[in-house]
Amino acid sequence: MNFLLHRHLAEAHTGSRAAGAGAMLPDLWRMADRRVRPRHPVEIGSSLGGRLAEVLVGIRHHVAVDHWFHGDRVFLEGEKLVAARIREAELEAKRMGLLAHVTWEMCLDGALLRRAGFEATRAALTEGFSTIESDFEAAATMHHFGTHERTAEERAAFDARMKRLRAEIERGPWIEGYQYGEGVAIRVSGVRARLGLAPLDATDHARLGRALDGVAREADAILEEILRAPSPLGDGRVRPSAVLALGA
Repeated sequence: MNFLLHRHLAEAHTGSRAAGAGAMLPDLWRMADRRVRPRHPVEIGSSLGGRLAEVLVGIRHHVAVDHWFHGDRVFLEGEKLVAARIREAELEAKRMGLLAHVTWEMCLDGALLRRAGFEATRAALTEGFSTIESDFEAAATMHHFGTHERTAEERAAFDARMKRLRAEIERGPWIEGYQYGEGVAIRVSGVRARLGLAPLDATDHARLGRALDGVAREADAILEEILRAPSPLGDGRVRPSAVLALGA
């Protein structure tokens, strides 16, 4: 599941904007440094500040949702659908089938934006980032930098990349593009570059965009199933007692 849908589900399930913002962090961490991943579980105790505890609940929600999502038909059938559209567009020679997983997740983010509205989503993202401003670095320390040997330079580079990612997400065009096949194709091209795969030429890029436009109806329908699914944390509403129970 991609970061926009993670944010939406975590906030809906917990009632906490801070938890929603926290649920995005594992995806953003991997973009900033592929070695930074959530260490599960991290104790959520009474000594933590309220916002940081909520951020950690959001990260825990992310891990639990991914565990459910990747084993459920809402992911497995969607991934197969994207792979089929890639074959129909004759893009297999470009090794696009390797990216059906992440492409489907982006398509679901697009469905969410079509349902919730781009501007409303961007406003919620911006508010969420501001809400956890002082907890960005603490959460990364608890999940990675406090338990792994990393240099001060590596940490500084990570923090700088996280700031750039946040700024680009809040700016808007990145996430707005998820609503359209062409926009998803642009993001997939970025993933290809990070993996060292050859870039798509203009013709193949256009074919991929059209193929992904053909996935939108199915993504919209499966999004509704995902939104009706129960929280993987049970009654995870973020109240003081609930936060402590989750850390038990």
